[in-house]
Amino acid sequence: MYLTRKLKLGRTDQLDALARRAGNLWSTVAKWHWRFVDRQGYWLSKGQAQKMYCKGFDGLHSQSAQAVADSFYDSLQSWRKKQKSGTYEGLRPPYKQKRHFKVQWKSSAIKLRDDGVLRLSNGRGNDPVLIDWPSDMKPKRVEIGWDGDQYELRCQYKVEEDEEPKGTKTAGIDIGEIHLAAVYTGDESWTVNGRELRSLRRQQNHAQARLDSEIDRKEYGSRRWKRLVRAKDQQLEKIRNQIKDLLHKQSTRLIKTLHERRVGTVVVGNLTGIREGLDYGAKANQRLHQWAYSEFVQMLEYKARLHGMTVERVGEAYTSQECPSCGNRHKPHGRDYICGCGFEGHRDIVGASNIRQKYLGQDKPKGSPLRVAGEMASPTGVRYRPHMRTEPTGSDPQRCNPASSRKTSSERQECRPVG
Repeated sequence: MYLTRKLKLGRTDQLDALARRAGNLWSTVAKWHWRFVDRQGYWLSKGQAQKMYCKGFDGLHSQSAQAVADSFYDSLQSWRKKQKSGTYEGLRPPYKQKRHFKVQWKSSAIKLRDDGVLRLSNGRGNDPVLIDWPSDMKPKRVEIGWDGDQYELRCQYKVEEDEEPKGTKTAGIDIGEIHLAAVYTGDESWTVNGRELRSLRRQQNHAQARLDSEIDRKEYGSRRWKRLVRAKDQQLEKIRNQIKDLLHKQSTRLIKTLHERRVGTVVVGNLTGIREGLDYGAKANQRLHQWAYSEFVQMLEYKARLHGMTVERVGEAYTSQECPSCGNRHKPHGRDYICGCGFEGHRDIVGASNIRQKYLGQDKPKGSPLRVAGEMASPTGVRYRPHMRTEPTGSDPQRCNPASSRKTSSERQECRPVG
């Protein structure tokens, strides 16, 4: 598995020059590719473009120059794939010229010196980029790009998945908005509260709307206009960092909890394409399109693999509507799922249970589905509190039961067994 480490570099003349050289090469490849298409009806292949325009390109390492062409043709291939699907109307191919572009180095151009300095070669006759590297692991791939305020180093390095799972349990996870994740392991269940994430999203939307309104009342390019634009970028960047930090902490805590519960396989619902063809109104559509389920699932996947757990994905169709006891389907109202057969349970936990059952029963005969008998107990809630300890002892103050949610936060509560 490969992980990415980021490091802020500020801004220097050397990095500006490298970004301009990469942008010049991108523009050259894009310009001549489309000239061949317009004048001769011929599409240059990636190998032909690299041989014609990247070989001997001054100012960049040979593999860095090839990586620029790789980026262009990867974008072109992605555009052609989306165009064939017919669901991305108005999407244009990569054709614009760029003044600056990211610079990439592959393994042969990267050297980690004995004094802890990362040396990035820029070809014969050019000064290398020297960076103090806070690790003893040599990266396999390095990229330097602009993050909107300064240059950022992004290094990919390989880590071994050498940790063994504690058990063989299977956990189903239903990803949601109000509850960021609902988990069912067969004998217990809990939810991860997502309201703090929603609060940050609302704060982000209100700040952007307020600042956009003030910016529109100023003269374009004036001193006050520039000051408000800088303030908007700074405030939104801060909230984006808070959202990412919260997702990391929630996913880390969830995976550690699964590992402690002796879970060996994590089954996550596949939400690919959930936004397509849906229209619930302006506010609901905004929440749906800002739903960070993909980023959260990716965090869960790589952190679970680092703990030795296997991650699987299954379809989520009708998992929140199908009764785990009798198999009948109906849309629940509110957060509770009540079936005519007498089964009752939390709607999101029902979805997590069905996701787990779908994975466990996919290789079994059709007549022998796995079912949950009786009433499903209320899940234990898991909230993230910034001021609380990350490794609590005794009864966990970060856990609560929905049945006792009316009590004040100062009252410590024991977790009720669930299952």
